[in-house]
Amino acid sequence: MKKKLLSLLMVTALTASLVAGCGSNGDSKDKSSGSDRETKDVSELVIGEIEYSVIDDGGWAQSMHEGLVKACEDLGIDTKTNLLTMEEISEEDTSLIESTVEELVDEGADIIFGCSAGYSAILAELQQEYPDVIFAQQSNDVYDNIIEFQIRGYEGDFLTGYLSALMNEGSNQLGFCASMDEASVRTAINAYALGAKYANPDAKVQVLWADSWYDLDVESQNAKTLIDNGIKYMGMEASSPAVPQTCEENGAFCIGYNVDMQASAPKAVLTSFVWNWAPIFEDIMKKTADGTIDISANYYEGGECAALAPFNKDLVPQEIQDKVEELREKINNGDVQVYAGELKDDQGNVLVKDGEVMSDDDILAQDFFVDNVIGGKK
Repeated sequence: MKKKLLSLLMVTALTASLVAGCGSNGDSKDKSSGSDRETKDVSELVIGEIEYSVIDDGGWAQSMHEGLVKACEDLGIDTKTNLLTMEEISEEDTSLIESTVEELVDEGADIIFGCSAGYSAILAELQQEYPDVIFAQQSNDVYDNIIEFQIRGYEGDFLTGYLSALMNEGSNQLGFCASMDEASVRTAINAYALGAKYANPDAKVQVLWADSWYDLDVESQNAKTLIDNGIKYMGMEASSPAVPQTCEENGAFCIGYNVDMQASAPKAVLTSFVWNWAPIFEDIMKKTADGTIDISANYYEGGECAALAPFNKDLVPQEIQDKVEELREKINNGDVQVYAGELKDDQGNVLVKDGEVMSDDDILAQDFFVDNVIGGKK
């Protein structure tokens, strides 16, 4: 097991700029209230962090880590001493997860954040062994004894599809480089395609799969294949910089994912979809400190939590930036719903009737592709 007491502060100016505007209220299920818990100054909290990868992976783990660092800094928690980061903890290795949690508890962790969905079941079990520790897990409202948190990432993906279609003037063909055929990835693909369709009713999105969460060679080849097929703009759901760099090398453009990828390919990245976890983490930390935390709370946040990195001003005209910002406001105030009807899948079946909106449960578990996705089903 590889352990690091945080010595590297990687929060960027971008992360700081994204925090405002994301409402994190932690909707409670009114079970297991933490009102009888001891209180302490929030700056004294000890935070445990469990990551499946390394915190500078350029993708998912880095986005989680940056959110935790930002939350700690905002609350006066010393990240050098009170943020305990455990890296490369396999989601499949139960004994490793158990020993990691035991070590974090022994070092005084008040809250342990499971930063990948694969930890959910084992952390729910371990909470019973360590009832004085708050367990917070990235997952979708499954367990009653751990805090679960998720972001409505599809709102940001919808905006990036809209941006791509606006930029892709004169063509209806867009691309998407996908990782694993899993519900969250299908959600990203569908939202991107729906955003493209919102800008251009004739837009089609060709999907190619890496069948891996992180494979630079396959991701690069998929991007090159799309480009060779005449696609100039594409989205992605991947952690490596391979897609942006391949686009830059071949005169194409893309949307970064997880963190701001503009530095990896400044001549190709229009913007990036960014997970802004900090407001959720801050709320959990503050409520733990003041004793009001509900261990069954469920956070499912949109708005600025489903954030976009700053636009690449050298690539995206101001008028298109303005249109994307206008659409963001319409989503935030409810005037536009991403999964509103009438909505059909790629087989012609009606998923959502006209005038209705898809439920959160169906959005989270979606096993379909919308009608302008090509290559979704493998």
